[in-house]
Amino acid sequence: MSATTGRLTDEVVVAIGCGTPDGQTNNGLAAARAFLAEGARVCLVDRLPQALEEARRVLLEEDPQAADRLTEAVADVVDDAQLAAAIDAAAALFGPPTVLHYNVGIVVNGGVEELEVDAFRRALDINLTGAFAAMKHVVPHMRAAGRGSIITVASTGGMRWMGYDYPAYAASKAALIELTNSVGLRYAREGIRANSISPGLIETPLIRTSITGHYGSVEEMLAARHAASPTGQMGQPEDVGAAAVFLASQESRYINATCVPVDGGLIHTTSVAAAQH
Repeated sequence: MSATTGRLTDEVVVAIGCGTPDGQTNNGLAAARAFLAEGARVCLVDRLPQALEEARRVLLEEDPQAADRLTEAVADVVDDAQLAAAIDAAAALFGPPTVLHYNVGIVVNGGVEELEVDAFRRALDINLTGAFAAMKHVVPHMRAAGRGSIITVASTGGMRWMGYDYPAYAASKAALIELTNSVGLRYAREGIRANSISPGLIETPLIRTSITGHYGSVEEMLAARHAASPTGQMGQPEDVGAAAVFLASQESRYINATCVPVDGGLIHTTSVAAAQH
């Protein structure tokens, strides 16, 4: 695989949360693949070294010529110093990062009566505070470059009730959307945009472990989520990756401080059948 249109040839991307521990394509790996395919220089960031190694293996197996445009850095988003070091390392190798893709998130199940306060805080630390720290460290590089695109991966669960009892996840993703909007508006006159993507019913490896407990079986879960989509089918990680490329490119230069649902129209429906069981 080689660069398609070269829409991102001039961009340096820091892609946080794009590792894959088992080679399966999740939203993060799909985005990294799409960034590389459009000619970007990409620094993969993940807390798990083996997930980074596997992501690199998969990507270079698909496109060996991308080796000089791909690097990786281990960093946990709850460790501010590690995040700063990873972003600075990408800048030292490739030049100032002009795209930040924050694709980190955990699903913490449990309602307000069952969920421990520490578990709620952990969801905020990873889903929200980590994004703030990444922005904090990347924005000076973008200001130096005179432009930038910040892309955070939120969720339709942060935009509406999805039928799942996970207020920590919903609150953190809703806050992430507004954090992203505020940063985009603050730096708009300096050529820096910030937008979020809200995936809806996407068929990723994560759903098989994070929400299967809401159903009788994996098969029941998959069937229910397909049925809940207005299109009759869940979306794929590549749909999220395509949206990320668009927001990273100059094609979206006048799109700022907004949330782009990648959900087949789900947020406009009245049904949340995916979790009605």
